[in-house]
Amino acid sequence: MAEADVYEKLRKKMSLWPIKVPRAREAMEMLRTLFTEEEAEFLTHFTAPYQDAETMDQIVERTGKPRKRVQEIVDRLVLRGLLFRFTGRRDGNVYYSLMPMIPGIFEFYFVSVRDSDEKRKVSELFEKYYVGGGGMEGGASNYPWARVMPVEKTITLDKEISAGHEILPFEKMSEYITTSGKIAVMNCACRIHKQCDHPLETCLVFDYFAEFMVERGHGRYLTVEEALELLETMEKAGLVHSTTNVQTRPQFVCNCCTCSCGILRGLYELHNPRAIAKSNFLPVRDDELCNTCRKCIRICPMEANVYHASHDDEPDRIFFLEERCIGCGLCAYNCPNDAIKLVKIKDEVPEKTPREAMMRVEAERVH
Repeated sequence: MAEADVYEKLRKKMSLWPIKVPRAREAMEMLRTLFTEEEAEFLTHFTAPYQDAETMDQIVERTGKPRKRVQEIVDRLVLRGLLFRFTGRRDGNVYYSLMPMIPGIFEFYFVSVRDSDEKRKVSELFEKYYVGGGGMEGGASNYPWARVMPVEKTITLDKEISAGHEILPFEKMSEYITTSGKIAVMNCACRIHKQCDHPLETCLVFDYFAEFMVERGHGRYLTVEEALELLETMEKAGLVHSTTNVQTRPQFVCNCCTCSCGILRGLYELHNPRAIAKSNFLPVRDDELCNTCRKCIRICPMEANVYHASHDDEPDRIFFLEERCIGCGLCAYNCPNDAIKLVKIKDEVPEKTPREAMMRVEAERVH
């Protein structure tokens, strides 16, 4: 198989995932940089990303390669964060699966590989790919693959505004944390790729993904209490909780900013309204309690709060631009006067499982 055909076939295999890899020049160059021709050809024997994972015996049979050579290739790819490995809960067997570009290779590669000429090259290529059109792939469906999780301590039910609503388990961050088998924290791949002043060790991964990172020395396990403390630290730092757009079994919880993180940059920088699903909540300000300290203006990642100077005898005010708000609750959490509360305004319910969510992402693609 010719080299060009190998990398194109691998791109198509990775694009069986709902968040696809467009055939951009930078994308093809990334694949050629990340994988040798032998590795690319090897990976084309796998099926769709994260699905139909196979044991070593199955991979040897499928590829027709000597077991020793297969093991060498697999170990090298796993070490570099380019092939996913996990141990089955039911049978204890070790399985391997192809990963998509996002979420998968981008996150695990940048966290796993030390700084090098190759890593810097991949970073430059990815940035050109992202701003040149590839970033729109993260919001190519009317069903966003990620959603905002509100700061739990700020959410409330207002009798007038939230009539008929209730706060559901998938809207509570503590529910995600306490129901996960294993929790680990790792560095943020987005801030490794595109540095900013926000904290680096911020991303929570769960269960198989937690094991994958900790086993390879790129994450550390947290207790439930430690994970909840980390989230509170992120809230004070002005970072937005985001996760997969599902009700149960999240693979990750990212703590995002608009300066580095691919998810929020899709909304803030690329102006794609489908980049992330907003929460079911909106902030409501009590103007009598507000002293216009402007903390909400500084903390809001979406610039949804603006200061308006007074006219004549009118008081200065903070105005709220609802169309920019994602319902994260950072303004309410960080308000020193408790002048803002997060109230429920709608009851949009995501798909129950990751598989169902990704099937819907694919079914509702618009480009």
